[in-house]
Amino acid sequence: MLIPHDTTILVVDGSHMQVLRNRGTDAAPDLELLKEQTIRNPPTSAMGTSAPGRSFGSAVPKRSAYQNSDLHQRREDRFGHAALQAIASLNREDAPLILIAPPHMLGTLRSELDPKRHAQILAEIAKDFAQRDAPDILALLRSYQP
Repeated sequence: MLIPHDTTILVVDGSHMQVLRNRGTDAAPDLELLKEQTIRNPPTSAMGTSAPGRSFGSAVPKRSAYQNSDLHQRREDRFGHAALQAIASLNREDAPLILIAPPHMLGTLRSELDPKRHAQILAEIAKDFAQRDAPDILALLRSYQP
């Protein structure tokens, strides 16, 4: 895949984010790290959760439980939203964009992305490369076939 000059690349998972920009040419990309952020995201059990609530039926002596909140997943989703805000502040509105994220995070990013920005997306790659460095990300992009 050719990566146009000035393309912004967002690589994110639930706890690590990198924003890169191609400072090179289409044929010879040079990825520059613009921003990197990591958060600590412990499992839901470590964040302290109580038992799920109960619902009592008025007509029958039946009870049912509400679903437990997945605090870990909520925090990952908020981090994805923060990543989109970060690229909005670092990126021109008309610059091309490449998203690299695990499938669930990619779905979160799609739902939160500004509709104007959808037209600028060159590729959405469903892989977890957030912990990788720029040469590995560049190798993935070069081998990517849309």
